Amino acid sequence: MIEKLTEFYKMEFYDSYVIIESNADIVVNSIIAEKTLKTVINHFNGEKFVIISNRKSNYTLQPDAYSSGIFKKVKGIAIVSKNEEVRKRAIQEQEKFNRSFAFFENLDDAKNWAENFFVTY
Repeated sequence: MIEKLTEFYKMEFYDSYVIIESNADIVVNSIIAEKTLKTVINHFNGEKFVIISNRKSNYTLQPDAYSSGIFKKVKGIAIVSKNEEVRKRAIQEQEKFNRSFAFFENLDDAKNWAENFFVTY
């Protein structure tokens, strides 16, 4: 596992997925999302990958965060949270992402999904 810290996120990189955890109380817009995705894409050398968004901190995701074409390298997204409000907001995000999108209450289940995702799909 390789860890990278930015001013907005903590990222843990594995073979085919990255766990991203935001800093508290940030507002994620298309500029921040694109900058973060470029960091991830560079790490994976342009190969497709899965994002696990570990939603422990409270933050706001602007509607334009998914607008970048850079998301085409993302094979799937997993949202991890036990908070029902986070889940409701993630359902709205799902409408903006046209690939695999999953919800989990714990990180271990999301990791297992991400690891098996490349075997299955």
